[in-house]
This record gives sequence, structure tokens and C-alpha cells, in this order.
Amino acid sequence: MEYTKDQIQEFVNKYAVNDNLTFPTHFGHRLDVISSKILYSLLREFKPKTCLEFGTSWGGSALVILKALVCNELPYKYIGFEKEDNLRIDTLRNITHWLTTGVANSIHFELWGDITRNLHKVPQKLDFAFIDPDWEEDIAIWAYENIIPRVKKGGLVQIHDWSVREKEGRLVYEGGGYKGIFYFIDRFERGEMPLEKLFSVWDWEEYRNSSIASSFWIKK
Repeated sequence: MEYTKDQIQEFVNKYAVNDNLTFPTHFGHRLDVISSKILYSLLREFKPKTCLEFGTSWGGSALVILKALVCNELPYKYIGFEKEDNLRIDTLRNITHWLTTGVANSIHFELWGDITRNLHKVPQKLDFAFIDPDWEEDIAIWAYENIIPRVKKGGLVQIHDWSVREKEGRLVYEGGGYKGIFYFIDRFERGEMPLEKLFSVWDWEEYRNSSIASSFWIKK
């Protein structure tokens, strides 16, 4: 199932380029241009209806997700979580700015605080999950036990900050030291992670210096 870089570029041309996706530059955020285009294009291709974002930060990824959902012209549910009050306020402000500039007439979304205290607000079945917490080990374990099981078979998952490559049959973490990423690596190497890789920007040298290590997976 894993896509090549050329196949991903075909999706980008079909959706991000044809739809004239604009990268939000009026505020700082964690989603780079490459990841933005790939995320948008895969959401347009897979057309998820029930979507969760776990760690909205300033709202850059939320904007990309919502733009794709609106363009899909299908009923959708977007639920975002950001435990830091100032970042959650920024997410709301930046989504509101997008609406008031006439880019979209209306969108439907929910935005909440600490996801670990609001699990009851997460749908039992998800078509898409964007996972980008602070990557402490305890939150990675919580996501593994509580969020990934709710993604439907065939559902799309984005794991952010995945600066990991396979070398000589082992997964090597090259771009940081988050304990939560190490926990996920361990689950993959034990064969306990129910995800199949679709595409990881970190596998491609020309992307590694200009991307924040987005990776995309399919639920087995």
C-alpha cells in the first residue's frame, strides 16, 4: 500500500495544485508547506467524514484539514483538541480569520482542551486521526490505547514528528528525542502497532530539510 514520492506528487497535483491550496503565512505554525500539501491531498482522496485532531497548536493543520473537508462537499465532523489555553485560543482565532476573509462561508468544527479529560467527546469510530501531542511517553501510551483503536479499518492516520527511517531492518529515530516517539517505535518493532505506512516524508532526502517529519498511515 505504501506510496512512492511520485505517486504522492500525483495526488498533490490533482488536489492541492488544482484546488489552488494556499499555505497560511499570517501566523507561525508547525505544519510546513510539503506536509500541508500532502495532508490536504490525502484528505481529498480518502474523503474522511469523522475527523480528530489531537494537538492543534496554532491551528495551521486545522485550517488545512478543514479546507479539505469543505472541498470534499460531504457531511463531516471535525473535533480538535489542544490542552494549552493560549494555543487553543490561537487556533480558534485563526480559523475565525479564515472564515471572515471570505475563503469559506461556513464550517463545522468542535474545539476542546485536554483530550485525556474529554475522551467522551471523541467518536467511537474515526475515519481520520491527526496525532501531534507533546510526545511525552505517557501521552503516547494514552493515544495508543485510546485513540488508535477508534480509527476504522482503512482509516487514515497522520503521526507528526516522525523523523524515523528504517535502516538494516530497524527503525532509527534521527530527528529528536521524544520519549513518545520511542514508545511508538517500540510498538512498531514488536508488531503491535495496527498501522501500515502509506508515506513518510522523512524517507526522502530532499524532504528532510524542509519538512517537520509528517507521516501517513492506514489502519489495518
